[in-house]
Amino acid sequence: MDALDQSPRRGRQVLDALVYAIVVTGVAFVIGAVVSFPLGGGLLGIKYFLFLVGFVLFGYGAFQLRPSRAWKVDKSGDEIEIERNEKTGDVVGSREETRFQSSVQRLPPLSRYSIPPDERFSPDAKLFLASIAILLTSFLMEAVFGVGV
Repeated sequence: MDALDQSPRRGRQVLDALVYAIVVTGVAFVIGAVVSFPLGGGLLGIKYFLFLVGFVLFGYGAFQLRPSRAWKVDKSGDEIEIERNEKTGDVVGSREETRFQSSVQRLPPLSRYSIPPDERFSPDAKLFLASIAILLTSFLMEAVFGVGV
């Protein structure tokens, strides 16, 4: 029964993450256009901008998704002391909502199916997904639409 109770929530989490990735990709596209067109790069410049931003966000998101250490090593003098890290400093259920995330929550599909910030995927996971969406957009601009070929 517990698995059945989790499926609607999981669907809303996925919807939240997908909308977040689409919005971040759109923002990156617009920023790329604002930078590229005045410099004479056109769609080719946007494609390269998206690739660069997607690559940087992919690395940053992957770095942020690392698990925290389960122990702390203290090397004082000749002794090595290993302490198990019981507290990471974060309070469970204390995920804050940024202004950007609250703006994304007001968009049409999420305004109806909103979930509290504590039940969403982590911002780092959503940023990682957004980086994949940005890289995919850059790839589609080249492969499907022939930008820069």
